[in-house]
Amino acid sequence: MILEYLQPDASLLDGITVIIRALYYIATIGAAGLGLFAIGFGHRLEPNEAAKLRQSLLGTIAAGLLLSVVALTLRVLVLTAGASVFNADVWAAVMRSRIGDAFWLRVAGLVLLTAAATAWRIGPAITAIGALLVVASYAAMGHSMLFAPRQEIAALVVVHLAVVAFWVGSLPPLLWVAQRRDGTSAARLIQDWSKAAMWAVSAMIASGMLLSWYLTLRLDRIFDAWHGWALAWKVLAVLAALGLALWNRQRHTPALARGDAGAGARLAASIRLEMLLVALAFYAAAEMVSVHPVDYGHRVQN
Repeated sequence: MILEYLQPDASLLDGITVIIRALYYIATIGAAGLGLFAIGFGHRLEPNEAAKLRQSLLGTIAAGLLLSVVALTLRVLVLTAGASVFNADVWAAVMRSRIGDAFWLRVAGLVLLTAAATAWRIGPAITAIGALLVVASYAAMGHSMLFAPRQEIAALVVVHLAVVAFWVGSLPPLLWVAQRRDGTSAARLIQDWSKAAMWAVSAMIASGMLLSWYLTLRLDRIFDAWHGWALAWKVLAVLAALGLALWNRQRHTPALARGDAGAGARLAASIRLEMLLVALAFYAAAEMVSVHPVDYGHRVQN
């Protein structure tokens, strides 16, 4: 939205598309993350927390499906300037394109994620496949398909988003735990999650740096295009969220383990702020993919 209105010929429809894109990023990647948290830590939740996780997961999946359909419709409106939005041939062509590939991957993944809300023995395996399909849908189109080396960039996108999903999808359950459990029990779960998150964050940072290097071939000219400014915004939001997560690990969680008065409330407030920073990072990502990096002739030739 913001970058669109800095263009010479701004389009309201394109600007709205950026907002919808940010919302379905949050919903779809958040759903994948809730599923991954359910696989790794769902068995350690208390009954009321587990019930809330199932409800939140199903609600997020529903939102992701709805927003994906809205985003697809807006994409067709933009591509056809609204002239052929009800044309069956146009829709058939779109659904056979990379846009359609990404849409169907995302929808299939979201549907499979519902297995996390069941008691099936194979539920965790189905959930993992669903989460993988959701994050893979973001490698099926966009910059990862336009720049070489395409396969490496697509693989990095999948790794990066899988880790992002685990991190951001874990924040709501951790918030519930911090708010409602006694200090020792809550701290034990959060500390164990933090150990896994340390490895995950390392993978997120490494894959993110490699993606930035592949897509920004000359760092001295990174701000020659709006893509560079959006990338900087996203990086700052992520670094702020990671800094807050480290502060929680070093300060608030030990206080919770000691049973300090108000420690749970302070940790919960900090997690809420972390969630806000993550939402800003998703919005920056939506702005970033609405513009192209500076092209130095390294686009994939189809």
